[in-house]
Amino acid sequence: MPLEHALQTRGLFPDLGPYKHAPARAFPLTSPLGMDQLPRQKHLKTKRKPFQLNVMVVGESGLGKSTFMNTLFCTDLNDTSVPKVPQDTKTVDITPVHFELEEEGVKLNLCLIDTPGFGDRLDRKEDVKPILEYIDKQYAAYYDAERSSEFRRGIIDTRVHACLYFISPTGHSLKDLDVETLKELSTQVSVIPVIAKGDTMTDEEKVLFKKRILEDLEHYNIPIYPHAYPDDDRDDMEETLKHVPFAVMGSDSLVDLPNGEKVRGRAYRWGTVEVENPAHCDMVHLRELLIIQCLHELADLSHHHHYHGYRTRLLRQDGRAESFMRCDEQYDEEMEKLKTGHDQAMSQREEKMRQQFVELVQTTEDDIRRRERELQEKRDKMMSDLEEQQKQIALLEQELNQKLTIR
Repeated sequence: MPLEHALQTRGLFPDLGPYKHAPARAFPLTSPLGMDQLPRQKHLKTKRKPFQLNVMVVGESGLGKSTFMNTLFCTDLNDTSVPKVPQDTKTVDITPVHFELEEEGVKLNLCLIDTPGFGDRLDRKEDVKPILEYIDKQYAAYYDAERSSEFRRGIIDTRVHACLYFISPTGHSLKDLDVETLKELSTQVSVIPVIAKGDTMTDEEKVLFKKRILEDLEHYNIPIYPHAYPDDDRDDMEETLKHVPFAVMGSDSLVDLPNGEKVRGRAYRWGTVEVENPAHCDMVHLRELLIIQCLHELADLSHHHHYHGYRTRLLRQDGRAESFMRCDEQYDEEMEKLKTGHDQAMSQREEKMRQQFVELVQTTEDDIRRRERELQEKRDKMMSDLEEQQKQIALLEQELNQKLTIR
């Protein structure tokens, strides 16, 4: 009986693995259960817990990074408690500063990681190393926290979720320092290229400069966010994605418009540049990408892509095989590809065996038909010989009867 039952249910209940369960079957409800309130419960619970966003700012001095961050988050983020790095420093100093922002009951723990001293020396080859070491250090701290007994109490996430890389508005192409730095940073963190002081270029110069930057990024195979990380939830962001890399500007002061309105911007002799005006710079589109649309995506990408890559490299140092390290969607995709490959190979082998069987059957049938024809020909010949012999016997009998009659 057990064997018969196993044969009857063979293939109906496959082994799904140690971390999966069989798909649930849908059943209709006979009366309201109240499940429609679950999203509200999740929303309230999520709203009580502050969100975390760690942004690293990388770029040469004098590009207005501090003013830009104040403009981006609509507040004054200057922190006098953090000592300023002296101008004659010989190394890049990593300066994380923490802020807490609140809007309509939603709190955001913002960590700005500045990199003063980057690109200020003649020899700039070593400027990116302290930045990469800081990023790896945060990954290592999270990895140690995952292995500790305090894991379930919550881990303070200090990993870099996004890196805003400021490009000098030269109007030509990426400099060698930019190319080498972007190559290194893009392997460790999600990089968003930003053109500083966008108000110093005309609209035609911006379009041409953006085109050249994108061509350089494609030529040197440098992945940037969000182009290198496709997602199905960006259907309503086509207008925002058109402005990558973002040409931005910052301003800490308010200017008066002809209609009496005060806005953030810069006043020149030829006119006023508004920070929040999409026709003047891409600040609105960058804020849309970074805060309104993709904050969760950046955090998930930091965890599931960059941090998992760091952890994989760390585990490979212990000599672990790749198949023992991945138990996520990427592993499932690889297993599905292997399964598909095996199924195709089996289908090809079955088709080949079927063709061989057909050829063998055809050959056997041809041989049987040939032998039948030979046997039929041999039988016909024997029957013909037999008839001939019968005729001769009949003639002999007639002759014998005639002789007997004569006698």
